Amino acid sequence: MVADALPSFTLHHTSRQRPSTTRDGMMETGPLEVQVLSCVWAGLWVGPARAINANELSSRGITTLVWATPEIDPPDLPEEVRIVKVLIKDDPDQDISPYFPVVAEAFKECRECGKNGMAMVCRAGVSRSASLALAALVGQTDLGQMTLRHAYLTIKAARPFIRPNYGFFSQLITYEIEIRGRATVLMKDSPFEAGEQLPDVYIEELKQNMGSIFTNFFPF
Repeated sequence: MVADALPSFTLHHTSRQRPSTTRDGMMETGPLEVQVLSCVWAGLWVGPARAINANELSSRGITTLVWATPEIDPPDLPEEVRIVKVLIKDDPDQDISPYFPVVAEAFKECRECGKNGMAMVCRAGVSRSASLALAALVGQTDLGQMTLRHAYLTIKAARPFIRPNYGFFSQLITYEIEIRGRATVLMKDSPFEAGEQLPDVYIEELKQNMGSIFTNFFPF
């Protein structure tokens, strides 16, 4: 059972608690596309917690929900929906790595069922949920091409505004080495702040977006 993999996390059928409606419990208003679930791989979805309801899950065949937003409680959902709670903040110092093999195994089970889908949600569908989706894909060892770099580019293409914080990305690099024996993304010195490191895919995106302006100010 997935539940045995990490005793400190909660895996259970949905409770009957309603989500909090306080201002602190709601995601800030953003572009419409940020507020919906995005299919980032066959059977794998990423999005904000506020997008979740029974109809959304049922229409997409989602039977497993990774709830990475302890700020609010999950909504009422059918009992057959399995909920994995990842109780962490979107903070670079948070240790998210113990959940990587858990979500990878849960997604593997969904894939083996054939028609069952899995959704990763957090407050905004940008950092925590994207990090867990990356781990879920990297952990599918039967997908030989699914390196961390390939997984990031795949999810980024489907949901362009994902942005795992640099601490989570560093842990993903370590996870990739453990699972696949090598790193396809590296942490490099930030061109903006001394002593800070960023994944090289972020720096490459900045260079691509800013062109010669970037390289003139931040030579590599």
